[in-house]
Amino acid sequence: MHDPQTVAKGKIIVIEGTDKAGKTTQSRMLAEALKFSGKVCVIIDFPDYTTPIGMEIKAFLDGRRDYPAEAKHLLFAANRWEKKREIESMVENGTIVVMNRYWQSNLIYGAANGIDTNWLLSLDKNLPKEDLVIVILVNPGISTKRAETQDTFESDPQLAAKAYRNYLEFAKQFRWKVIDGSKNKEQVHQEVMKITRKKLKV
Repeated sequence: MHDPQTVAKGKIIVIEGTDKAGKTTQSRMLAEALKFSGKVCVIIDFPDYTTPIGMEIKAFLDGRRDYPAEAKHLLFAANRWEKKREIESMVENGTIVVMNRYWQSNLIYGAANGIDTNWLLSLDKNLPKEDLVIVILVNPGISTKRAETQDTFESDPQLAAKAYRNYLEFAKQFRWKVIDGSKNKEQVHQEVMKITRKKLKV
């Protein structure tokens, strides 16, 4: 039996970005690369539609429910709180957790909806803290062309433009790493790996 004190803590890497920027693809490519190098790694997607709150989120994103903007962002935050203990346990046991979106999305899109940023930040206070945030950005016009299906957030071009600007602004404030997502997926992956290795030495 291993001594718990000898197990190095894991890391939380967040892949963020505009809609259709390739976040899911890059999250999976990063996780596979880390596993190939011998790391224990899992991916967590947010929203997590498998939970009760996640199912409600899916309902309003599909247009089957209608809530005020604040209520929507409360549900997004609650969805992350549902996973808090699971994330903490994995990190304590040395697992690298790759997040496909995290609290940053709530801040970006909430601010784009005109919601107070301090209130948005308060919703996720005391959630597990990330070690690295990589933001993949594509011009809103490109993301629209890439979209085959769109939810109620993705179908609003004005919201997409505001979110793009917010990512640039908050990336400076929080020191997130920004990558041009208009390149091919292999080029983007190489940049993701370069940043990850430099920052986290993994």
